[in-house]
Amino acid sequence: MKATLFAILFLTCISGYAAYANQASTDLVLQVEGHAAVVKNDEARARDEAVKNALEKAILQASAKILLDKYEDEKFQSVKSVMFGRVDRYIKNYRIVSEVRQHDEYTANVHAVVALLPVREDLLQMGILQDQKEKELISVSLSLAGMKKYSDFDRIRTFLLSRSRTVKNIYPCRLEWQHVSFNLRLDGDVQYLIAEFEKTGRYTIDSVNKDQNAVEINLRVKEESR
Repeated sequence: MKATLFAILFLTCISGYAAYANQASTDLVLQVEGHAAVVKNDEARARDEAVKNALEKAILQASAKILLDKYEDEKFQSVKSVMFGRVDRYIKNYRIVSEVRQHDEYTANVHAVVALLPVREDLLQMGILQDQKEKELISVSLSLAGMKKYSDFDRIRTFLLSRSRTVKNIYPCRLEWQHVSFNLRLDGDVQYLIAEFEKTGRYTIDSVNKDQNAVEINLRVKEESR
């Protein structure tokens, strides 16, 4: 039951929402080579895996073009798997130029067209890339403890989404059992958001910590609100 709930929360969490409109970028045309092991002589599956590997490499190369020196940042490495799950969003079209099996390895050479706009949008949404407007926003680390059921997560997420005039980004979020944390970008007063949390009557404000670069807010679900 715990594993199922965590999986549901994770899928909901990574969906996030796009907060910034960006200028359209040109498509990136790439030729990439993908590899996959041939397991139990299943050549068809190895072919599919090799093509998938090639398309993932194309997405990485497109991200590298946008991020430049930030491409190797640990923060980017942590969201690669999320981007790999959105291949259909980034790859406009592709064709297999050549393919070959050598012993237990299958290689596919793929011509791919990557749409840079959605790659850029998602990098912005995930907090990996920042534009000039975003740099003026306030960074807030929001932590909620004491979650017992899915509705606890759904309420906090719905609350943040409903404050879109103030909360400009709620991604990424990290989940542990009975605990969730968000990286927020605020356009406005942090005290206003804290007051809004208090008005709900659902949360206890455990602590608010501030420094020059960010604010940390720690909440707890009230027992009587469940």
